[in-house]
Amino acid sequence: MKYITAVVIVLTFTISACSRYQVVLNDNVVYSPTGAPPTPNLLNDANFQGCLNQYLSNAASKDPATVKLLACPSAGIQSLAGINALPNLEQLELSDNQISDLSPLLSLRNLRVLSLRNNRVTNINALKSLPILRFVALQGNNGINCTQLDDLEKKVGNSLNRPDNCRQ
Repeated sequence: MKYITAVVIVLTFTISACSRYQVVLNDNVVYSPTGAPPTPNLLNDANFQGCLNQYLSNAASKDPATVKLLACPSAGIQSLAGINALPNLEQLELSDNQISDLSPLLSLRNLRVLSLRNNRVTNINALKSLPILRFVALQGNNGINCTQLDDLEKKVGNSLNRPDNCRQ
């Protein structure tokens, strides 16, 4: 027991001496030099959660529900599950990731701008249900059905940046 206590004291001292670094264990922040409690894991994808954590660490409000703009390009994101924890999101930049399923976006009723360039998107039907969506970038997602692209273009007009090719 004394050994464990000594390790904890040394570890605590070592961590506090590293005032510029976060300590992460199993993708969870266990120490942050800001003294702020770590953001709870809201998103299923660790890379997406990491991007959100980084954003919130620099934001005035640490409440995920206040996030209106989030940019996570080239972050290795594969899943959007849990994004409903960001209900006020208006602009989302997720280019150059590995996202395929857009159904979690259905909960984002305030989403106006969405960039999904160079992902693995093949089905965009979920985007038609977003009431105020006005700009969508889908270049590099050549597996999307042409009819789905035409339908989305009717909704958002010429602010749809289509992929070079589509599936018939």
